[in-house]
Amino acid sequence: MKNKLIFTLPLLVTPLTSLAAISITDNLSVSGFGSTSITRSDNSVPIFVHREITDDTCYDCDTTFGLQADLAMTDEFHASVQLVKRPQDTWSDPELEWAYLSYEYDDLTFKGGRLRIPLFLVSEYYYVGQAYTWARPPQEVYDSILGFTYFDGVSATWRHDLSDEAVLSLTPYYGFERDNKTELGDSKLTFDTEHMAGISAEVSGFNYRVHFGYMNTKYSIKPSTNEEILNIYTLGGEYSLDDWQFMAEVQADSIQTNWYVSGAYRMDKFTPYLVYGESHHRRKSNSVTAGLRYDLTYSISLNAEWQGVYMSQSDYDAFNTGQYVTPPRIAGEDKDTNIYTLMLNFVF
Repeated sequence: MKNKLIFTLPLLVTPLTSLAAISITDNLSVSGFGSTSITRSDNSVPIFVHREITDDTCYDCDTTFGLQADLAMTDEFHASVQLVKRPQDTWSDPELEWAYLSYEYDDLTFKGGRLRIPLFLVSEYYYVGQAYTWARPPQEVYDSILGFTYFDGVSATWRHDLSDEAVLSLTPYYGFERDNKTELGDSKLTFDTEHMAGISAEVSGFNYRVHFGYMNTKYSIKPSTNEEILNIYTLGGEYSLDDWQFMAEVQADSIQTNWYVSGAYRMDKFTPYLVYGESHHRRKSNSVTAGLRYDLTYSISLNAEWQGVYMSQSDYDAFNTGQYVTPPRIAGEDKDTNIYTLMLNFVF
């Protein structure tokens, strides 16, 4: 029963860190999470946004460490802060991933502050590697917005029981103007974002979850002042049947379409899994992932994973980047790559 509960936790949308939280007082708790890996590819061109794995063995490409504090000020008012050293951060410069106040009234929850963008199935626990089966969330979908994960603004969530076993959640949100910065290899990009506005809708039960996301944003890439409008749509679902777990997501906007499907089978402490993904238009590639997760304890796991990332010859010759940071054609490198990873995840 304990193993089955571990397997279905993401389906219940329960923050995994809360189950290992340390109670400081009756209304204040602190929790943490982390991931680290040994990984390398057989290609010298860096691959994956913010991880930039190459054929040099890397011990910190995936290193993540986070601390979260949750305070229940009253039955209705709560506060939460999460500080994360992400893969792209140095230890001396972590990122404030969320910091918000919330108020609950009947079936409504209002939040204000720094919030997670609710576009994807694992958005809420994206940096908590212990909460999902793979070593990394599929890059085709989760790298599609260049690693941006939060906004500064407000949201409201309405929850409604559709039946004894199904719950509907609707979350409109609005993010205020801010500069969003990211790095792609040697390039540093600053997006002057006028707003981020959208809605997420989710139907969940004991062994399934269906998620829809929409976001509209207006932005310019500095130093240019030319404004662009982007509408992003996502649809994903996960389903657990006995020891099987299936997940699939698609992300689409005016410049790209990306998707993946995933299957996993739990055998006591071992969970083998397969993932297939594709990217089209802006990034053109497909990938196959095979891995094995081993749960040492309830709060510690290991992943051994192989991933092959492929590109067609015509896209390679056209200098497409695929999942690489820069086009491999420029470096005269091969269009395909194999990535090998041994990863440790934990929560406390």
